[in-house]
Amino acid sequence: MNLCGRSRFFPSGKSICAVTGLVSFLLTLCLTEGRATEPATTSSVTARALLHAGQNLAEKTHYLEALDLFEEARDLLDAAGQDQSREYADLLFAVAQTKIKGRLYQNFPAAYVKSALPDIQTANKLRERISEIPPQQMADGYYLEGFIHKKFFMRKEHARVCFTKAVSVYPGAVAAKRELSELKAPKPADRGEPKSKPSGP
Repeated sequence: MNLCGRSRFFPSGKSICAVTGLVSFLLTLCLTEGRATEPATTSSVTARALLHAGQNLAEKTHYLEALDLFEEARDLLDAAGQDQSREYADLLFAVAQTKIKGRLYQNFPAAYVKSALPDIQTANKLRERISEIPPQQMADGYYLEGFIHKKFFMRKEHARVCFTKAVSVYPGAVAAKRELSELKAPKPADRGEPKSKPSGP
């Protein structure tokens, strides 16, 4: 794994060696607990460590470096045939969320938004088929999908469906409720206000 190389997304030259120790620690912890006795399990443990390290980087707004680690984790799970697992769904959610944050706060190219949408859609479909997913996690996924539809693609009806799903599975989804309220707010013409007449000849 190229933990100390340049970003495969943008060759920014920023080193991510700072997180290598964290990844190694997490791997050692999982291995010593005896949960990595088979190749598939080893891939899962390694991917989970990379996911945690990437999330820590994303929290510090190092979005490109975080995406590098997420890509490493995704490659591992793909190679191990674990693309239907809960780890894979969690990873895709993190990837989509980080891409959107990068677009909002660091002016990432629009291509990141276009690729984030199928990432979160796949994550949500996987979580729907996996049992014991916490309702709040399901709601977070639906909210992110709806936010992308509304904010970047202007697909209000698609967004409404996603926000409704979020509130349905987790009534405490405050952000989704707020978005639904905004979408349902009547336009000036709907409030009975006079429409402007077309100018005559």
